[in-house]
Amino acid sequence: MSQEQLWTKNPSVLFMPGSFQRFVPTKDMDIPTSLNAIVRFTIYFSILLYAGTSKKEYLWSIPFVLLSTMIFAYLFPTQRDLVETFTLLNSAPSLIPEKVYTMPTPDNPFMNPLLTEIQDNPNRPDAAPITSKQTKKEIVEAFVETSDMYMDTSDRFDQAQAMRTFHTLQSGTIPSDQDGFLKFLSKEQDAPDTSSTFLARNAKLKSETYVQAQGSLGSLPNSISKLTGTSPSSSKKLSASSTT
Repeated sequence: MSQEQLWTKNPSVLFMPGSFQRFVPTKDMDIPTSLNAIVRFTIYFSILLYAGTSKKEYLWSIPFVLLSTMIFAYLFPTQRDLVETFTLLNSAPSLIPEKVYTMPTPDNPFMNPLLTEIQDNPNRPDAAPITSKQTKKEIVEAFVETSDMYMDTSDRFDQAQAMRTFHTLQSGTIPSDQDGFLKFLSKEQDAPDTSSTFLARNAKLKSETYVQAQGSLGSLPNSISKLTGTSPSSSKKLSASSTT
């Protein structure tokens, strides 16, 4: 398709033979040709509306569009291709070699903290980023290795239906990185003040609703403590003295 000059440089280009039928912009047109097509469409459509309604107001759209195309051509003289800037999901694996992650296993494909790890592995690393292609592949491979006789993981549909029930938590550490989550929400512009707070791992031990009231239970006897109190003979003497 031949390219055109902008109508401001050569107004006759709008109705030259072979160009007057170009009134719809297409993706293979450059900026001047696209603006000329918009002007033609506006002229044609305004004339049709005026012929059908006899209202001159529709003709005012022609100078408005002409002025708009002049401003647009001044602001954007050259054509720029749209480039996708969000490349996180389409990029290469984003695993940091120096950082240790909790990787998918057949017992824990989605790398979430288990109840047993609270006692057995409290310092477990964070889960690997699920945006990495390598991590996604290992999750699928670990999920396929199952001993469930009722689930056919060789069928892609059944496997996808089974995997949709689970997901990886945002924080895979014990305890969860609440401070990091708050910093993420505030974009680190208004970081939370944690100077007066205690560690989350010992939060239950230091909570006022959990700590036993000191001095109230320590003196109470337990099930193996020696019985204390008055003997039967002393109680008889006490009752005899009271009757006299």
